[in-house]
Amino acid sequence: MSEIARYLQVQKDLRRSIIDGVFEVGDYLPSENELSSQYGTTRMTVRNALKNLEAEGLIDRKKGKGSLVKLKRKSIELLSIKGFTEIMKGKEGKIDTVFLRKPERIQWDDDFYWDLSDEEREAGCIHLSRIRMMEGSPIMVEQTFLSNLDLKGFCNAPLVNQSLFDTLIVNHDIEMTQVVQKFRAISASSKLAKSLNLNEKHPVLEIIRKLKTTRPGFYVYSFSYCNTNDFTIEA
Repeated sequence: MSEIARYLQVQKDLRRSIIDGVFEVGDYLPSENELSSQYGTTRMTVRNALKNLEAEGLIDRKKGKGSLVKLKRKSIELLSIKGFTEIMKGKEGKIDTVFLRKPERIQWDDDFYWDLSDEEREAGCIHLSRIRMMEGSPIMVEQTFLSNLDLKGFCNAPLVNQSLFDTLIVNHDIEMTQVVQKFRAISASSKLAKSLNLNEKHPVLEIIRKLKTTRPGFYVYSFSYCNTNDFTIEA
């Protein structure tokens, strides 16, 4: 295995341990010597892996102390379920995710909202649908679409922490970098109203997102429908 492959593997393993909570915020990672012994590699290889993790915002390397685990990247947090709950004004409670449709391969709709590249069209689409719940009450329905570009095994494995973003980071080395968002008020269809426990045609907030990632040409698209009858959302 090349030196580059070695430090990327160490980086990936440590990243997953942080995301899975093996190392929590405020913990120190094992020392460079301990990691070198654990992975059977050099300190320079470990140092390169830690340098990349620091650039991702996952750790803070403190001279003479070690590598301190920090919060996850802001770009992930602001767009994750945790980020969503943090902007739910005046609401506290346990968040759950219920899958309406687990990840499956489908074809893109001919009239898909966003313009797609020829490569995206040819690769096909992976689609999943979820309801975000707080204390048993539905907050939003989220439809997510992503290109089936080099995502081997994606539909056959459970999501890491039930999180799409964590799964893309840990299993496919893909991170979110930028987002384009659009907002509009729509009337709930009968199916959407049932999922959100609302009356048909009740107004809901639609959030349309296109997320750019660290993989060139790979985007994540989502359409979220928010229950603003019971929850106030801050911008």
